[in-house]
Amino acid sequence: MRARYERRSTVAIAIFSILSASAGCGKTPPLPRPHSVYASAETVEENFRGRKFVLGTSNTIAMVRPVGTRDGAWMKLPFWFGVNILVPGVKQPKEGDYYVISEATLGKPLDAPGEWMIEAGSSLVKQETVFVTTRTHYVVGGKILPTIVQYMGKREFTRADGKKVEIPVVREVSLPMKWTLGGGIPASYARYRIE
Repeated sequence: MRARYERRSTVAIAIFSILSASAGCGKTPPLPRPHSVYASAETVEENFRGRKFVLGTSNTIAMVRPVGTRDGAWMKLPFWFGVNILVPGVKQPKEGDYYVISEATLGKPLDAPGEWMIEAGSSLVKQETVFVTTRTHYVVGGKILPTIVQYMGKREFTRADGKKVEIPVVREVSLPMKWTLGGGIPASYARYRIE
């Protein structure tokens, strides 16, 4: 009698286990996205859209804060290195993500108003990038003060030799950074006006 009871108990537990497992076979909930160390799109738009900012001294990650906030209120953004650059720890850019361009040089203006070809990236590797300005109008060439930008994808260009190339496009989000190093902005930087 006891053996039959234990057998029924074991069968009941097995059936319960099978039913429980099959009930959970539906859609599994999505895994939570890993927390990004970078400021969210909402935070960037709220704090930097059309405004100057202060850039920290790190050369590995852009530490940025709105002008007028306390020194400890830093937010992090990646620097713009371009596309297909093999730098340890640097991910390929994704459309819509925000970056800080630094070490960039203004090249030639393109046909559309407010569009420039720039050389952007690290101090070692620079790539051609289309820079679309919104409120900043450059009047004299030179280096560009660091600026927060949004990656918009790639645009096809035809070189003089007829070869077609895809060049990344970034659009200005902030105004150029506030110069904080004392003295005026050096003559090597591009001159601009804000509209």
